[in-house]
Amino acid sequence: MDEMTAAVTTKVLTALLFAPFLCGIILKYKKKLTTGRLCALILISGFILRLCYISYTDEFTRQHDLGSFRKMNSSHSGYIMYIMIKHSLPDMDPRGFWQLYHPPLHHVICAAILGVVSKLGFNYKTVGPGVLQVFTAAYMELFCVFAYLAFKRLGLRGRPLALSLAVVTFHPTLIILSGSLNNDALSALFGMAAVWLVLRWSQTESHIDILLCALCVGLGMLTKLSVVLLAPAIAAVFVVALIKKRRRWARFILQFAAFGAVSLPLGLCWPVRNYTRFGVPFNYIPKLDESSGQYIDVPPVKRLFDFSLYQLSSPFTQWEWEGGDYNEFNPLIALLKNAMFDEETFFEGSITLQSFCTALFFAGTLTAVLSFAALVIMWIKNKKTPFESKLLLTLVFAVVFGSYVSFCLGYPQVCTENMRYCVPLIFAGAAALGLLLRRGARTKSKFMKFLAKASALSMTSMCVMSVFVYIALGFTSNLNFKY
Repeated sequence: MDEMTAAVTTKVLTALLFAPFLCGIILKYKKKLTTGRLCALILISGFILRLCYISYTDEFTRQHDLGSFRKMNSSHSGYIMYIMIKHSLPDMDPRGFWQLYHPPLHHVICAAILGVVSKLGFNYKTVGPGVLQVFTAAYMELFCVFAYLAFKRLGLRGRPLALSLAVVTFHPTLIILSGSLNNDALSALFGMAAVWLVLRWSQTESHIDILLCALCVGLGMLTKLSVVLLAPAIAAVFVVALIKKRRRWARFILQFAAFGAVSLPLGLCWPVRNYTRFGVPFNYIPKLDESSGQYIDVPPVKRLFDFSLYQLSSPFTQWEWEGGDYNEFNPLIALLKNAMFDEETFFEGSITLQSFCTALFFAGTLTAVLSFAALVIMWIKNKKTPFESKLLLTLVFAVVFGSYVSFCLGYPQVCTENMRYCVPLIFAGAAALGLLLRRGARTKSKFMKFLAKASALSMTSMCVMSVFVYIALGFTSNLNFKY
């Protein structure tokens, strides 16, 4: 895709975004806009936006540890090309190669796709990345579909359901992951599917549901080991069910055994293989040294508790090597910035457009703060929400966020402060906000009604600003497409 084709495609897809909007207005006018139809329009709009995003995002833009498909390397692209060319998995100690320690499922799938592209007569090095991005965009769209199904299992209906779905669908991180060619998108999809399935299992106790959940966990870990962070939340749901219905303990034990029999071999086969063949530790992650240019030479206490206002003077991640006054060091502030814009500075030279980014950052920050408050309020006010559902959301938040902070402190580099390591938080936060909105609609408490209205306004603002920024980015990007 050359630069002109990319620009035309972006404009066409942007125009298409108005179709679901106009359809919604017509349905509203005819009084036929049901919640189901509204959610369908949100999902359709989200997929068009994702296609729009990948139309102006190439393999060199907002990628992580990807390298280039134009030459062999030890990053994700090299991993994929090795499998495609050799028709086998890398047979070497991964510690000598940058990204080969990752489990291979995503890379095998990508290699197969590139193989088909090549057999059809196209140059996989130039055409292939764009084809792969269609798949990653589809992964993120399916993530939103599974989030929608999970929201319904949590009892969300009407406006709370639609707004929670909108937050997930139009969240900047999930837009960015639509064009990301590493293994983040597929692992996020498997993780979200597993959460939905365990929620469904908690209500149906179906053998099929628990086996499918186990399959998603196993395949997720075969894509990226961090999917295991969802295991404590899933296990907690199992334990609560066992305690509540202990008279049927034998049935549950058999189901749990089946879960382990499916998920454990799939999830652990890669780290076990690397350990037995090469002695690679199970928790191995390659480290950058202090000369990387992004090393954070700040004491842990300062990193965790310094919230000086100068850190909010820019909504974008600060890098000394890009002219920033400091390397972004506070994990929480970095996460809030990164969630909106990844690691880049948008619209350099345009004060007007950057003001919209500032608005998006503060809308996203307020939504994040309110989602945490909603998570706490959920335990106090949402008595009708099943205990296991509340426990699941809380543990997803606590374990994923706790792991992120630990990772940031253990590997003090700016690149570790990335929202791609915390994607499940987006679902957990949106779900908690949905439950808060539901509570606000049912209560007589003026405070709760105010909090619900403030949350709805914040959620809507973040979604609208996100759509605007990521459409505008396509019209202003100076991409140097080489194909």
